[in-house]
Amino acid sequence: MNGKKIAFLSIILFLLVGFYYFYEVSYTGKQKEKAALSRKVLKIKDKDIEGIRVKNPKGEVVLEKKDKSWFLAEPIKALADTWAVEQIINTLTNSTWEREFTPLTNNLGDFGLADPEIEVELSGKGIAKPCKVLIGAENPTGNMRYVRVDQEGRVLLVYARFKDVLDKTPDDLRDKHILRFKEDDVFKIVWRADNKTFVAEKKENRWALVEPAGKKIPESKIKSLVWRLEDLKFKKIYEKPGHPISYYALDKPYGMIKLLDQRKETIVELNFGMTTEPTVSYYAKAERADAVYELSYDFVKDLPKPEEEKGKK
Repeated sequence: MNGKKIAFLSIILFLLVGFYYFYEVSYTGKQKEKAALSRKVLKIKDKDIEGIRVKNPKGEVVLEKKDKSWFLAEPIKALADTWAVEQIINTLTNSTWEREFTPLTNNLGDFGLADPEIEVELSGKGIAKPCKVLIGAENPTGNMRYVRVDQEGRVLLVYARFKDVLDKTPDDLRDKHILRFKEDDVFKIVWRADNKTFVAEKKENRWALVEPAGKKIPESKIKSLVWRLEDLKFKKIYEKPGHPISYYALDKPYGMIKLLDQRKETIVELNFGMTTEPTVSYYAKAERADAVYELSYDFVKDLPKPEEEKGKK
């Protein structure tokens, strides 16, 4: 085969590859993307949502966005769990319908939409008027739900997860972190466990145990303590406890931890109580605060101790 023929065939091959890419890959890909967008349940962008009202069998919840944080506004006022709220928003704005029923029949009860199980209302600066979403009955196979958006003349069939992320209580949506502080602000930690007090200090960005003298705890374990405190969550909160603190064994705490800043001023001090009747329960309470937190595990048990003390019974 001579050089001219090889060059000619190479050009043909190049053109065929280009044709395939343009029509089969690029064009087809754009068409699929366009089709997916046309099947979205909502034509709202996630960044435009600043208010969410959810009414479900468990009650009614109102969420509001302030700056970059989400808050529960009703029935309680509290910081919301960012991940839980974003899960709702992502599901609402990214879900696509599998089937549409149009024109709309007069009897919405056929779809469970005359008295919907869940109602959602979305609002925000980028939304001209509040968008209302109704979630109705299951389809015959039980894996999908009927949905209607605003007063659209159609009913959409979507996967059941659309409903599942909205079937939440206020407790499901609130932020359960007990403490809020910045790791970089902590320069000293004081903690007590097994009637022994330990003190660690950070100097030149390195942690070391300073009390009791002559004892050592690996820096990694002290850092881990700070991280665990950042992630400490409550199982239940008693914002206005109906019992004296002795009921929660917090009058004589079996554990304590205090964080101090560079000026040795207290950032937070947390006391821990444990009761054994009727069952073993663990509690925590911040100094100068009313709320009592019930924990799901014994946080004090894993407070760091010098290695030689761990083996002692």
